[in-house]
Amino acid sequence: MLKEGWVRETVVRLLTEQQWSPEEISQRIKLEQGQGVVSYTTIYRALHSGLMEGKGTKKNRHGRYPMEKHLRRKGWKSRKKAQKKRYFIHQTIEERPEAANRRSEIGHWEGDLVYSSFHKLYVVTLADRKSRFLLTGVSYSRKAEEVVEVICRLLRGLPEEYVRSLTLDRGTEFAEHRQITKALPSLQVYFTHPMSPWERGTNENLNGLLRQYIPKHTYKVPFSAELLAEFTDKLNHRPRKCLNWYSPFEVFSRSLLHLT
Repeated sequence: MLKEGWVRETVVRLLTEQQWSPEEISQRIKLEQGQGVVSYTTIYRALHSGLMEGKGTKKNRHGRYPMEKHLRRKGWKSRKKAQKKRYFIHQTIEERPEAANRRSEIGHWEGDLVYSSFHKLYVVTLADRKSRFLLTGVSYSRKAEEVVEVICRLLRGLPEEYVRSLTLDRGTEFAEHRQITKALPSLQVYFTHPMSPWERGTNENLNGLLRQYIPKHTYKVPFSAELLAEFTDKLNHRPRKCLNWYSPFEVFSRSLLHLT
């Protein structure tokens, strides 16, 4: 049916200009014409076999014809990547204390890395679940040894009752977590499920706020340890709706400031 000029032209126009899927094109033509003119499987076959291309068009280096790029991702067959079993995972988030889940006490942290592509460095971020208080430090690589060193440095100066648990994702940058618990005996480390950033929602939210100062993509912005401390301080003194408009610093330090 694609040999009919108007059908082919319609399919090409809707596919390239409106980004419709083959099924949407097929069903809409059927609705307007009152009958099935072309099936979506026919459109897929035409795309994959090169019938929609101009004369002499060749496949690209990936083995696809140019028109195939207009298909949505779900139209591709892809190999599922097998989940690697992380040998260093010992305690999962299910084992985390209920006080951490309820946000009923200070000292339960979530951790992550924020990458700056322009400066070629990582910012280690630790967020307290109850107060939303943020700690930050610079790591010049994702090597587990260096990341662990930064985490220990950030938490070491706090009172023991403020260092209870740390929830991390399963990135290999946290593989040396036993060194953290060795340096900080009051701390227990827990890991989220694979591909579950919402299980570190507090940290993810603060990372998003930090991106106001440290954009993700290559973008020339000044950066230094002093500036990072300034950015962190601004976030810790920003009133939060979830804290009834108190700032993280006020909740964390149990003191009231005059911020306006």
